[in-house]
Amino acid sequence: MKYLPIDLSTFSTMITNNYVYVDKTQHIYYLFSGGSRLYFFTRPRRFGKSLLISTLKELFLGNRELFKGLWIDSSDYQWTKHPVIHLDFATIGHETIDDLKQSLSWKLHEIAQEYSVDISTAPTPNTQLATLIKQLAKINKVVILVDEYDKPILDHINDLAKADQMKRAIASMYDVIKSMDEHIRAIFVTGVTKFAKTSIFSGMNNLNDISSSDQSAQLLGYTQDELVHYFNDYIDAIAYKEHHSRDAVLATMKTWYNGYRFSKMPIKVYNPFSTMYYLSKEELANYWFKSGTPTFLIHLITQQYYELEKIPTAEIKSINLDTFELNDIPLIPLLFQTGYLTIDGYNPENNRITLNYPNYEVEESFTKHIVISLTHTTMVVVDTATNTLLKALASHNLETFCSTLQTLFARIPYTLRINKESYYHSIFQFLVNLLILEAQSEVITNIGRIDTVVQIDKYIYIFELKMNKNPEEGLEQILNKKYYEAYTLYNKQIVLVGLVFNTIDENFTISYTFQDL
Repeated sequence: MKYLPIDLSTFSTMITNNYVYVDKTQHIYYLFSGGSRLYFFTRPRRFGKSLLISTLKELFLGNRELFKGLWIDSSDYQWTKHPVIHLDFATIGHETIDDLKQSLSWKLHEIAQEYSVDISTAPTPNTQLATLIKQLAKINKVVILVDEYDKPILDHINDLAKADQMKRAIASMYDVIKSMDEHIRAIFVTGVTKFAKTSIFSGMNNLNDISSSDQSAQLLGYTQDELVHYFNDYIDAIAYKEHHSRDAVLATMKTWYNGYRFSKMPIKVYNPFSTMYYLSKEELANYWFKSGTPTFLIHLITQQYYELEKIPTAEIKSINLDTFELNDIPLIPLLFQTGYLTIDGYNPENNRITLNYPNYEVEESFTKHIVISLTHTTMVVVDTATNTLLKALASHNLETFCSTLQTLFARIPYTLRINKESYYHSIFQFLVNLLILEAQSEVITNIGRIDTVVQIDKYIYIFELKMNKNPEEGLEQILNKKYYEAYTLYNKQIVLVGLVFNTIDENFTISYTFQDL
């Protein structure tokens, strides 16, 4: 079997050392056919952006021998050789603005030396870049590949002054590039987020953002057909080891790692990082999430906690998913761009998109991190608490369930609490989801909506959640509207629970009442 390229993003190494390469060259060909040149493209971290940049580099260098057997090798692609300026901001220092400028300068000199070009007389990174482009254009028109353009900004997002310095420095670099248009064959810029073009790519109005286009829907990530075609032997090996059918393994993989959709066209792809690790380790785990959650994201969650009630199944106009400014980063669009939410549906009549978690890996991990960040606690505390909650429901011990729930909710700082029932409802639902139960929120009946229904073993719990009221009111609502009727044929004991979040003073409490049917 070919090797799995875990943590490998160099195209030439994958091809020459017998690694699996999922052929995306047909999609690349159509991007650059017909004279198209300038692209901007975002995807979540560890989704294959660096491998794409590496593939483009070898393509524009004209190294056709590396592409033997791939789709593009049998096409009419011309294989013209172009000098390439490849800038990866994940490897360019940016602890301070001086670090950024010095590291960028060193990188430009390194590229110049590769082409035997002298840029030593240029005093600044921007003048060095301009000189380098002009000199390389004497060979042929230049290709500029930029990977992780936004990393210097995102790494300082909690220090807006420093982040703004990084943004301005990077923006000035693109001002240089836009003035070199006559010398450029192609530009391809990747990153995680979409800062507004006016703040980063000022003047480059012809930079084509393909992040949400149908054209690039399957440019990164693996489709179902690609998964089966390229990883057939590994899938069979897991099926043999686990004594499961091949179809069962594929169904499990789809639940855990598939589900990412980036355009209005209903094409879903697998997370390549998690897929690769699962096939290698032959064990289900939250590989992508464990590889690192950006600290700026957790920081933003604690700042915009009021947005949590929209997660999941958030609905948003498609235009609002695109760009934002450094000092105004909305949580829901950022969660989409960073891969924690994905497109679940599109309504062309009102041009609105519904978002949801892409798969089980993200839902379970992200939900846990929300609880951890809001309750200012640790993974161990949350795991212990959820285990207690699970056992309490399984044994019909509502006293333990509610006291444990209160302990977690009470950890939310008073300054972060918001007097809105839906806010607490959302956090309650996050916790219930962590229990890996069959749970539903906002269940529609013919005369109303049930807040939460939880099924476990021989019990069905119907919760009506209130804030600063008497728990009897919630129980009466369940009884009066007969929310339980739809569950009477389930052959399980039905438990009706009125649960109240008391937030009037700093001593947060939870009260409840229940009735067995």
